[in-house]
Amino acid sequence: MLLNRRRFVQVASGGIALAGLAACEGPGAPGPTADGQRLELLLDEPATIDPALVAQPQEATIADALFEPLVRVGEGGALSPAAADSWQITDAGHAYQFNLSANGRWTSGEAVASDDFVWSWRRNLAPELGATFNYLLFPIRGAESFAGGGRNREEPQVRAPDTSTLRAHLEDPTPGFLARVATSTFVPLPRAEIEGTGAAWTEPIRIRSNGPYKLAQWDRSLGMTLHPSEHYGGPTPPGFSDVVIRFPRTADSRLQDFHASPAHAASVSGADYRSALANADLRPQVRLFERAGTWFIVLNTRKAPWNSAAVRRALSLALDREALTAAVFDQPTMPARRLTPESILAAEASVAPNVDEARALLASAGFPNGEGLPPLRFTYHRTDQWDRLAAELARAWGETLGLEVQPDVREWRDFLEFSNNPGDFDAYRAGWTSEYRHPSNWLDDLWRADVDFFRCGWTNAEFDRQLETAAASPDTQAQRAAYAAADALLEADAPAIAIGRHASAYLLKPSVSAFGIDPVSGAIDLAQVSLNG
Repeated sequence: MLLNRRRFVQVASGGIALAGLAACEGPGAPGPTADGQRLELLLDEPATIDPALVAQPQEATIADALFEPLVRVGEGGALSPAAADSWQITDAGHAYQFNLSANGRWTSGEAVASDDFVWSWRRNLAPELGATFNYLLFPIRGAESFAGGGRNREEPQVRAPDTSTLRAHLEDPTPGFLARVATSTFVPLPRAEIEGTGAAWTEPIRIRSNGPYKLAQWDRSLGMTLHPSEHYGGPTPPGFSDVVIRFPRTADSRLQDFHASPAHAASVSGADYRSALANADLRPQVRLFERAGTWFIVLNTRKAPWNSAAVRRALSLALDREALTAAVFDQPTMPARRLTPESILAAEASVAPNVDEARALLASAGFPNGEGLPPLRFTYHRTDQWDRLAAELARAWGETLGLEVQPDVREWRDFLEFSNNPGDFDAYRAGWTSEYRHPSNWLDDLWRADVDFFRCGWTNAEFDRQLETAAASPDTQAQRAAYAAADALLEADAPAIAIGRHASAYLLKPSVSAFGIDPVSGAIDLAQVSLNG
């Protein structure tokens, strides 16, 4: 099994290292526009704003402001029109047709055409580009072969029968395909500029985009300015027009820069996050926003007594997630009582902790007061954070259930080898982060019996049947209902125990009345931001 890079990497608080230029007015020093206030952000300078190459939240923030996808995914997985005003799914889920909005315009004023998408998708699949998430295109017939290169590679089956119609044919029905289409890998790109100038196409003087903003200024090492696109036909964020982005003055002055500058928002992680929480003035301004990622403990469901769902549920119910995350994580982390993030699939949080119920479950499994329970060997790689987790698990389970936890500490390379083929294990720490906002990225990709991504051996025939129902359903509500039923079965059987939810932490000035991020990319969602006055 190939190691997926999302499984074990330590995710920081969104990757946006925000700082400021203190009293300096920054790039262009624009004042408030006639249409309203300007929004000011302190972000690290992006390495790229090419939507195919962005990998960090600050890069995604800019790319999302400049480029609009065919569809958008919101709370609860709700789909809404964007560059496409409608779409149809036919051929039993194999064929997708997108009907482009007549209002779609580049910042230069020309109409966005379906050929722009065809060219962009092919460009992002080209192996020489190295697009960050090109594999999100792989459900399209021929896409994976095309991305592999070679003389005999296939052509991706995406066509533009006319200027306003885009058609894609998939290898197999893919329930999360529309959520994939909502990511930056699928936005249209300006062919003439890219072919004519190469990497320089993202300079303000050259770039064309189709989103609500245009890039007006990019002063290296200083900042960027975004202006509303006068040709954009969709809604623009309320309460502000221009967006000014300042880059860090130094690596060590973020908190004082936020205090001294006119920035409305700053993301904090690492030492800055801990310092902000310790500062009486800054702590009230810290806000956590859920990211679609979870830390959890995988249990070996092939091995007694961990093959008992009652034992696994007891271990979960005995944990106080609030106390656990506070004791273990020194990065922005929220308690997680379910494996699948709420931003991916809304569901009632499991009740936890419940020590009485945990003890009753353990007794029903033949281990009253923990009598007869063998020690649990907990495997993890050596860091201060995971040492703290092992210690907290040993304390919590020892005090409540009488379970002894034996740490099995590995160096990083050894842990990677273990995680690919864990063999005879009891439990190990793992994690997962979303690539697109759809439950298939969690339930199908991880827990289906024929996938068994974490090699825990868990199977549930009804769970797999619900996933089959979801895959066969063209109706979004019926599909979500099937996924919710599958997720409930996953939680009831508890092949893994959720510990913490990834999060991004922001310092927000009192003038910010609303704020939000994309839980997958970590980008600041400008449509969710509003300012007072």
